[in-house]
Amino acid sequence: MKMNIKKGDLVLVIAGKDKGKSGKVIETNPKDKKVLVEGVNIVTKHKKPKSQQDKGGIIKKPAFLDASNVQVICGQCGKATRVSHKVVDGKNVRICKKCGASLDKEFAKTVKKEAKKAEKAVKTVKKDEKAVETANKEESPKAEKVVAKTTKSASKAEENKTQKSASTVKKTAGATKTTQKKSKTESK
Repeated sequence: MKMNIKKGDLVLVIAGKDKGKSGKVIETNPKDKKVLVEGVNIVTKHKKPKSQQDKGGIIKKPAFLDASNVQVICGQCGKATRVSHKVVDGKNVRICKKCGASLDKEFAKTVKKEAKKAEKAVKTVKKDEKAVETANKEESPKAEKVVAKTTKSASKAEENKTQKSASTVKKTAGATKTTQKKSKTESK
């Protein structure tokens, strides 16, 4: 199974006792999915002299880390990132998930060109969308103003009707009271 980390990559340790440290990959072991990182995971080994010329003692050297405990640092954006893959010129190229730059140096220029083309296409689409929106906005405020005026006039008409009906009710109520008073005085 393939690993996303290659010899010579700059990596950041994301787990373990050396979390947060970064270094260059010295060696990879794809079979075991292990990487050897310069200056990280330093262990001490006790060496016994095997001959008179050979010196013994305590030696410090880096040990292998699991590949899942490190992330590749992108050369373009400088951030630790996961790796995606893209086919460029018939070859599978490692791509930074955060900025879209190539992690493989030989394909960096071609990936940049493709990214620029994609950005231009997105910009033209956005400009077209903005043009359509502004055209719609220019027409829609006029329509909104007309709708607002009609609703205002309709609400005013309803208010006038209710006021008129209330005043007629008051008038009729007053008229009935006066007729009742007249009828009472006549009956006496």
